[in-house]
Amino acid sequence: MIIWGVMQGLLVLILIGSIFTVALKSGLPETEVRALSFFSLVASFIGLIFANRSFDASVLKALTRKNVALVFVISAVGLVLGLTVTVPFMAELFRFGPLHFDDLLVVLASGLFVLFALDAAKLILFRTNGPKPIQTD
Repeated sequence: MIIWGVMQGLLVLILIGSIFTVALKSGLPETEVRALSFFSLVASFIGLIFANRSFDASVLKALTRKNVALVFVISAVGLVLGLTVTVPFMAELFRFGPLHFDDLLVVLASGLFVLFALDAAKLILFRTNGPKPIQTD
């Protein structure tokens, strides 16, 4: 399980590092790069949460399984993130620039990439090679 956790961390580190580097090299202002990287990191964390909800179920089942606390937490995170870029005081506090539509697509893609990449890795690592990790549900 330690290797699985390290693999997840490296995946997110490489992904967010790549997003940061490409955004910076493309000439985006530092404030927009900061916002894009942070929002992508949060989206990746949400992808990690859904990827680790179950090792037996498909992605669709993991996404649709009822969990009131998870819905509440993700809603709260979405609200706070929305406020950090739309309320000038909060945007200045975090030094976030505005996120444009293409930036939001990158944020969404980062979360989905983590979710589907880890689901594919689970298929390869855990469904074909013996014992499954311990469930904590």
